[in-house]
Amino acid sequence: MRLARLVAGLVLSGLALLVAGVILSVAAARAATGPNPSDASAYRYTDKAGPTAARTRLIAVYVDQDFEPVERERIVAALRQWNYVLNGFLRFRATLLSEDPSDRELEAIRRSGGWVIAKVDHHHRAARAPAALALTVGDLGGPDGGFVYVIADRFRTADLTAVMLHELGHVLGAGHDPHGHLMAPVYDRSNGHCIDRGAVAMVATAQHLPLSQLNWCTGPGLDNGRYSSR
Repeated sequence: MRLARLVAGLVLSGLALLVAGVILSVAAARAATGPNPSDASAYRYTDKAGPTAARTRLIAVYVDQDFEPVERERIVAALRQWNYVLNGFLRFRATLLSEDPSDRELEAIRRSGGWVIAKVDHHHRAARAPAALALTVGDLGGPDGGFVYVIADRFRTADLTAVMLHELGHVLGAGHDPHGHLMAPVYDRSNGHCIDRGAVAMVATAQHLPLSQLNWCTGPGLDNGRYSSR
């Protein structure tokens, strides 16, 4: 994708299915990593019963073809975790962005409520903040879409799922929480990279969802959805 085109807006044609694994998981998902990556098994998601009558709302996500296959897999892992947390009330649906979308196509995606996950580097204007690993720009939690700019040359591929979990939280309407875990304003590789109750609570408020019927991550260092160093 040409970076100049990314700045203008979003896409609608020439799209292919990214992966079937983005569909809501029917089994409990474990966190990808934990505060100690060697102890990831200590982190698990709750397993609430899904809605019986609620109609699932879809959020379309379009993944830049510049991402390598292993990077797409890590993005999909983040989407699957959020889909599990959202428990059938809301779901991300991913497709692969066309190779060279027009400005008109990109704007059509934005207006339809879609989000483009774009791979950029530190030269892109979205990377003006020197410490930023990614940047989400658009109608956060609202009916219109936007961009998630992933500044891929500022972190390891192994961290991409964690970065995407955070940015997708913004897409869903969650803000930064200085006392939080996933939505802390500064990325800390030592934190457990899963969706804690505090992040889920912010999304539930933004999306008008019943928190008691959503899932979240539990494990060491997580205390009522807040990160605890004790």
